[in-house]
Amino acid sequence: MTRLLLPNRRAVLAGGGALAAGAALGLPALAQSDRPDVTIAVQALVDNFEPIQAISNVGMRVVNAMFDTLFYRDYLGNPEGSGNRIQPAIATGIERLDPQRVRVTIRDDVLFHNGERVTAQDVAFSFGEDRMFGAEPMTPRAAYFRPDLVEVTALDDRTVEFVTAGPDYAMEKRLASWIGWVVPEGPFRDMGLDGFGQAPIGTGPYKMREFIRGDRIVLEANDDYYRGRPTARTITFVVVPETATRVAGLISGEYDFACALSPDDLDLLARYDDVDARGATIENTHLIVHNQVDNILSDKRIRKAMSLCVDRDTLNTALWKGKAGVTNGFQMPSQGAAYDAARPAYAQQIDTAKQLLSEAGYSGETITFRTLNDYYVNSVAAAQVMQQWWQEAGLNVELVIMENWGQVTGEGLMTRNWSNGFPLPDPVAPLTTDWGPTSNVQANYGWKAPDEFNSLLDTIKTSPDSPERTAAFQRALDIFDDEAPGFPLYRPYELYGVRANINWRPVTFEWMELRPNNLTFG
Repeated sequence: MTRLLLPNRRAVLAGGGALAAGAALGLPALAQSDRPDVTIAVQALVDNFEPIQAISNVGMRVVNAMFDTLFYRDYLGNPEGSGNRIQPAIATGIERLDPQRVRVTIRDDVLFHNGERVTAQDVAFSFGEDRMFGAEPMTPRAAYFRPDLVEVTALDDRTVEFVTAGPDYAMEKRLASWIGWVVPEGPFRDMGLDGFGQAPIGTGPYKMREFIRGDRIVLEANDDYYRGRPTARTITFVVVPETATRVAGLISGEYDFACALSPDDLDLLARYDDVDARGATIENTHLIVHNQVDNILSDKRIRKAMSLCVDRDTLNTALWKGKAGVTNGFQMPSQGAAYDAARPAYAQQIDTAKQLLSEAGYSGETITFRTLNDYYVNSVAAAQVMQQWWQEAGLNVELVIMENWGQVTGEGLMTRNWSNGFPLPDPVAPLTTDWGPTSNVQANYGWKAPDEFNSLLDTIKTSPDSPERTAAFQRALDIFDDEAPGFPLYRPYELYGVRANINWRPVTFEWMELRPNNLTFG
């Protein structure tokens, strides 16, 4: 059974509305001038563009254009857009002093969008106690992603020292990830989290010109950008909730990019010479997560049965035209030495699922599955297919489509869909961040993880690459699969529609790279 909880939506940017909004701004799709104005149709925007607060698949594509990290992962370093090499950005170098201390040197020619020079004090504040790890940090969401920092100190105007509670050999990778964006101390303190999120100040190639919540955000070129002059005059991210409307606007020339398309759109796009379909299987998993508080999902046999019912290869073929990535366990090749290519793939086992349900004494109790209407591409279709497999095993799963995340995660939650990004090329995330002792799953969703699991996560966090670390990671994956607090489905294929005269490549992560080296016009 499927219930639909969708109140009548106010028509936002439907039909001619998007064109009218663009015309009002004077933003043609590709003006024939020194630098064009670019319009990107997206499924949604976040309400707050403070860079950590904005971490999501719809927030990071914008934040990445406005902010820089201390280092950056060179995704474009190979043809697949999955390069792993860590390169200097705001920082020029990093020196490990001991297992718990690193010293970072920063450039002296980086300016914030307000014209002020980036100093070591700004960097120390960005990662420091007041903003990130104190008892009441200004950005409380940082605790979900940050390293175990205990001290961040500006030693002089160009040098910052980071101290962690325990060894952290992934620090360089962390500082190149979505936790590594740098903010200006003075404006951040003056405006606070919400004020800064409405008028963010970064160092990136584009700076905010206008933000209309739920409608659009307009960025303009930051010509003082230290990595080269931006190639677009403005970039407008405009909210177009319906996939078909995004595709139609791309084909008509109203939009230059259309994001979050489905593989079902490939055949249509192929009919037009002036648009391209470009995509990448990203380092992210769509997955299922369970709330186990005061319901039958506290029995791991029921959770495990739900996972065993799923045929991931069929989902990939039927929904993604074979372009999604079906992982062999909750791991990815980008995680380096800890990745086990020989780990068995997930397999559908309906009979085993039935046996587990019988052992658990399951007798048809309703399990509600909450989702939004394709916030994640193909999420509803995937849930409907899984619903049939669950029914085959004897599970009574009711699909409830909701309007917003507050409804999805609100009172009565049992099961919902989710996604986990793999933000650094290391096994430390997302397993330790999204499923560890301080995660929402253990802290609020009632998962009583075995002590061994949490101990293994500590080994993963505090050890350098070694056979022992690999063994700890793989054993943690074994426990994860057995406990099934959630389960991965597939790596989504991030598909963009792009005007053919735009030279741009997607990368295997959830953001768009719009810096001068990856956005030109021909």
